[in-house]
Amino acid sequence: MPVEAQSIRSLIVDDDKVIGEILKELILRDYNLVEVFSDGFEAIEFIRKQPVDIVITDLMMPRVGGLEVLHQAKITNPDVVVIIITGYASLDTAIEAVREGAYDYIKKPFKLQEMEIAFDNAVERVNLMRENRQLLQELKDSYDQLVAIKKERNECDDEDEEKRHRIARLNFFSDNLPGLHFLHNQQTDEPNYFEQLQNISALKRDGLLTEGEFTAFKAHVIKHLGNSTTLRTDD
Repeated sequence: MPVEAQSIRSLIVDDDKVIGEILKELILRDYNLVEVFSDGFEAIEFIRKQPVDIVITDLMMPRVGGLEVLHQAKITNPDVVVIIITGYASLDTAIEAVREGAYDYIKKPFKLQEMEIAFDNAVERVNLMRENRQLLQELKDSYDQLVAIKKERNECDDEDEEKRHRIARLNFFSDNLPGLHFLHNQQTDEPNYFEQLQNISALKRDGLLTEGEFTAFKAHVIKHLGNSTTLRTDD
């Protein structure tokens, strides 16, 4: 997504109100919401209620300094991009700021172009982190979908396998249960046709016989049931 389309909340903290307003005018864009504070404590109170994406803060301020602002901003939003500005630059403070997670460190007095470049870089970093989070979420969603599909497929395979085993064992449920060969073999030793009808009905209920198969088996058994009754009557 283009930088212009992003909604980014920025925070400027400097006890020099003039510098704060100049920086606001410098970084204010259509896609950028900017809040300005001249007190570090008030800035922290705001951050705790409303996490921000970019912080530009002076290092040395009354009551609360820039490193504490940085620390609190990181608590509310670990991905916040913080630019430290100071007129008391030293190697030690620069190292400490970097250790605390500062993205950039600019010494006063600075050129407006220098600050503008630093801010644009911060915006690019925010957008990059957003894109990375979105990609990771899409990957996670895709993985979860694949897991769900695999689980569903395995369950279907298990059901199909169970069904195949049940069909393979049909002729072992009862000595009198008719198999396919029974339809072509009239030589039976007094089979229990009533039990066969019950077995066929159970198979139909379980979905193991189609309507056509059920009708064919049923007709065959009823036919032999009638023949058997006739034979016993003749005897």
